[in-house]
Amino acid sequence: MSIRTMLVEDEWLIREALLRTVPWEQYGFEIAGEAGNGADALEMFIRLRPDVIITDIRMPGMDGLELIACIREISPTVLICILSSHTDFQLARQGIRYGVFEYLDKLNLSSGEIEHCLERLHDTFHGQSREHGVPGLPGAAQPEVQMLGLQSPSAWLKQFRPSAGERAGWRWVIMLMDRESWEQTDIHAWLEGFPYPGVIAERRMFVDAEQRLHLILEDEIEVPALLLERYEDTGILISSRVARPDEWEKAYREAEELQSDLFYTGWNHAVEYECKRVYQVSVPALAGDQEDKLIALLAVGNANAIMECMDEMLQDAQRRSVHPKRLIQALTLLLMRHIPGKYLQRENTAVWGDAIGLVHSCTTAGQFLERMSSALRTVMQDKDRSVTMDVEAAIRYVQEHYAEKLTLGRLAGAAHLNPNYFATLFKEQTGETPMAFVARLRVEKAKELLKHREGNVQEIAEQVGLHNLSHFSRVFKKMTGQTPSEYRG
Repeated sequence: MSIRTMLVEDEWLIREALLRTVPWEQYGFEIAGEAGNGADALEMFIRLRPDVIITDIRMPGMDGLELIACIREISPTVLICILSSHTDFQLARQGIRYGVFEYLDKLNLSSGEIEHCLERLHDTFHGQSREHGVPGLPGAAQPEVQMLGLQSPSAWLKQFRPSAGERAGWRWVIMLMDRESWEQTDIHAWLEGFPYPGVIAERRMFVDAEQRLHLILEDEIEVPALLLERYEDTGILISSRVARPDEWEKAYREAEELQSDLFYTGWNHAVEYECKRVYQVSVPALAGDQEDKLIALLAVGNANAIMECMDEMLQDAQRRSVHPKRLIQALTLLLMRHIPGKYLQRENTAVWGDAIGLVHSCTTAGQFLERMSSALRTVMQDKDRSVTMDVEAAIRYVQEHYAEKLTLGRLAGAAHLNPNYFATLFKEQTGETPMAFVARLRVEKAKELLKHREGNVQEIAEQVGLHNLSHFSRVFKKMTGQTPSEYRG
């Protein structure tokens, strides 16, 4: 049986070239339909229900990503390939979140590449190869990215049915990740070490439109804490225990309510519904004396001191249980009203406006401070302090203390700066975050030790400040492409 394929491409010449030059039948495919825009393609998909879709991104009217989102609401399993130019790479990366099978650069597409893609599509569709599935998982013939197909919680709840058998109860978990890190993530590699094979096998996982990963875990069997051990820059929101699938919507609402709690807790923490914070509505969002202090610092234009003040205000708001939305609204309003006009007359004023808009989507207080620090640094340009000397002091500190436990706060202390402001300056000067610099230096030191065969891998990991062998191996492989043992040879 041929695999019915729909081709969506608004450029007629490219569409004709693909139709005429690709040996579709040789690889078991037939073109069931072709369309020149997203709207026509969606109508055609509903009518024809093809097995595979190959679509461009940039098209008039409904673009490729909108088309994919609509199709995913109808069918979470249809195989989709993105066909676009290399200039659309960032847009194509968004397609990965929608469970896209493959990304093909149409401007540099060789016959070998598309034929290899057709082979993989054929094997995946017929379930004859697990080469691109999750190793060792039954029923994982679909590609890994398919497991993370975009859906809304309501749509998922309507179509999902758990397998039969005794269950210990359920918890709904929402896994939040730093968007910048998540967009750089290789989904295949991300799922290689996923700690819950049953979740993938039973498809108890999906990503929503806000890029939040939803998991339905068996209570007491699939422990959410394992996610924090396996993945960095993660926040875990855990509902109370529910006994039956018909209570899952309640569990989802509970997990979603906890997103505000994560604002103060920060990344690398789990928040459980049983420990949900009670926010106070009667207390003011900002304390009066701190508000006056921040206004005075804005007038002076000392960005580092402003960051210190905002850090204190966030800590105080946490102690007083001020809801994050109230806090952010009050802070942004104060900043917009009192930043001196001399800064807003500069050419980079747009950066300030963009930052104010972005802070309302911050997941954590750390994100808020990081974005505000970057904006203040841009508009104020604190020239009284030698940034290079501060950053160099931190670099020297890392070189001397890399074997010890290093944190952003400790490095900022060596530079005598607020941690968030320091992180902004460090990245501005070096092109990487402080902790990325620490990790890279540690790996370089480990490579030297491995080359000279000084000690076993565990000993070397400890010598460079990475005492967890599993974490050391992941960091080393991420930077070198090899495990420590493979590098040593």
